[in-house]
Amino acid sequence: MKLKKNFIIKPVLKSKNKDEIDEKHSDWLELLFDLIFVAAVSQVTLNLSDNYDLISFLKLIPLFFVIWWGWIGQTYYLDRFSTDDILIRIITMMQIIVVAALVLNIKHALTTSEAGFVTAYSVLRFILVIEYLWVGKKLPEAKPLTDHYTKGFFIAGCIWLSSAFIPNPYNFIVWIVALAIDILTPLTAGEVHVKFPPHPTHLPERFGLFTIIVIGEAIASIVVTMSQVKLDILTGCIGFMGLIISFTLWWGYFEEANGAEERVRERGERIAKYHLWLYSHFPLMLGIVGTAVGIEHLIYLPVHDTPYDSMLLCISLVTAFISLSLIFISSISWKRCIDKELFIYRMPHYIVIVLILITGFLGSFIPEYVIIFIITILSIINCVISLREPPEKVCKLKL
Repeated sequence: MKLKKNFIIKPVLKSKNKDEIDEKHSDWLELLFDLIFVAAVSQVTLNLSDNYDLISFLKLIPLFFVIWWGWIGQTYYLDRFSTDDILIRIITMMQIIVVAALVLNIKHALTTSEAGFVTAYSVLRFILVIEYLWVGKKLPEAKPLTDHYTKGFFIAGCIWLSSAFIPNPYNFIVWIVALAIDILTPLTAGEVHVKFPPHPTHLPERFGLFTIIVIGEAIASIVVTMSQVKLDILTGCIGFMGLIISFTLWWGYFEEANGAEERVRERGERIAKYHLWLYSHFPLMLGIVGTAVGIEHLIYLPVHDTPYDSMLLCISLVTAFISLSLIFISSISWKRCIDKELFIYRMPHYIVIVLILITGFLGSFIPEYVIIFIITILSIINCVISLREPPEKVCKLKL
């Protein structure tokens, strides 16, 4: 019996000639893969909602990074070597199941279920290692990249797995080592990234879609929270302002920073800026989640006795806006990024960030619903000033 789809298709390297690169967009398999991370982001948000304080926020960082990094690994693989065959669908489904196991262990990942959490994540890394081994076997010209990733991610996966057998709190030292190797593996690839660049439009599109997922989860959490409380004018206004802030974050990413625009391939040889674009997305995601949870808390309790909620809310929003600035900076020439014209052009955005941060420290003096009103106005202002046409000197900074 003839199958209507091939079981295995040999991966093919993309042409390095920009004019010969085929147009590529996210396919249905990639979108399905993204959906499991909706559950992951949702669970992380619930963890922070239970205890919205600085300590809980700091505990959230490694867990959220592991989730984000797991998504990054498969996303880069599919961008470079994806084939439309049955095998890749089976492998992706396996990864979805593993991520589901990861999600089930997030809630108590730092206490009672750390073994389940790290085991699920290490399996996710091992699956990625197998994929790169397969590509290296079928594409000898890609072995410099696949061998580098295989060694780094395999070592990291083994260290992650070993931490499941180490008692708390010493296992977290092993986590740090494993995480460092995970991060350093692509960072130390150097010129290999230039030889095997990601797709110029597909990868930014994937990051844009994941950003929308996180913002969408923020919007959903705000709406759900509003449905669970007795709405009055005050809580309704807070929810409405929370939705506006979420929209301004979407606006900031796609309009101000142009985060999903074609940029990665064009700047592939400038490894530092490529990494800045990549890693700036993590604090952006973290800031979006922290902001959403802070708004939820204000909806539940619009008048608090403690100012710390509003402070953490503003810090989260500032983190997101700073990340947007870094993503913008990754698209300009660093040799002239201290140019006076550029500094003047970006100054209004920096002022907005400083004012939001200052607002966070006013929680002891003014009600928190006033705090969210102020930062909503500042977020809208940030959108408005992003509509300005850059002056000629700033335009020339673009590569």
